Amino acid sequence: MKKLLACLLAPALILAFAACKGAPASDVTATEGTAIEETSIEEKAFEETAVEGTTAEDITSMEAFSAEAAESQAVPTDTAGIIRYYNEALGNTPMRRISYKRTMTKITGFAKALGITILDEPDLQDNPDVMPYVYFEDREIRPADLAALEAGWVKDAAASVKDGEATLTITMRDHGLDPGFDPRPGTRGYVSTLDRAAVVPLVCEVAMALAASVISPNALKEVNVTDSAFGLGGGKYTVVIDTETGRIKSLTFTGTQQVEGNARCVLNIPLIPAAAKAFVTLRGDLAAVYAPSAQ
Repeated sequence: MKKLLACLLAPALILAFAACKGAPASDVTATEGTAIEETSIEEKAFEETAVEGTTAEDITSMEAFSAEAAESQAVPTDTAGIIRYYNEALGNTPMRRISYKRTMTKITGFAKALGITILDEPDLQDNPDVMPYVYFEDREIRPADLAALEAGWVKDAAASVKDGEATLTITMRDHGLDPGFDPRPGTRGYVSTLDRAAVVPLVCEVAMALAASVISPNALKEVNVTDSAFGLGGGKYTVVIDTETGRIKSLTFTGTQQVEGNARCVLNIPLIPAAAKAFVTLRGDLAAVYAPSAQ
């Protein structure tokens, strides 16, 4: 009897153990599902709160920041990259020169005959005969003498971006007085300079004005420049470029040009040797402004 009862109870115990083992798994799954659901609800509530707390001004500010960041990334900050960026913009933009100004900041001169100084004015800026050569301004529209820049011409460069415009500041290398140097407009990045053909007559005019003011208007028959040396310094480009179109909006170049010239002066003064040697030093500040050509 006992054996029969044990056989009947064994299957019941097995079923009971199976039921007990399955129940906790179901409970755990339910608990995890509840936790996940609660987490999702909290995250959703946080996101909704964040969106509700963001004003239109915040969104506009973020958009402006993103746009400015994108513009800044498009404009290089290293010297080589800035030169390349400028050259590309120059290639995309037909330019013209709209004004030019030259101001002489140093004019000196003297002349010697038989080793004796017969004409000597260390500072000619206030000399009325020389004043026409001290200051010159041209506001006529002229073709641009701009040329693509080479890395060897540039000392350093900087760039900044604001409101869709990139402002480039490019500083050129200085070049000391050199008798073999004949700067043409655009030479070594210096635009609107005076070349030898323009400067030699200017040296002659200054020498003649010097003689006329010190001795007499008829002191010289003629002046011939025998040699000269040229120097360039302080060159700087300030360029504004539209970051969207990559075209130049405005460009200004400033720099300094120096000339030293020796001349043979044929005199017209009794009792003075027929010829004298004159030496003239000129230094002028140059400023040229360029703009896109009318389309």
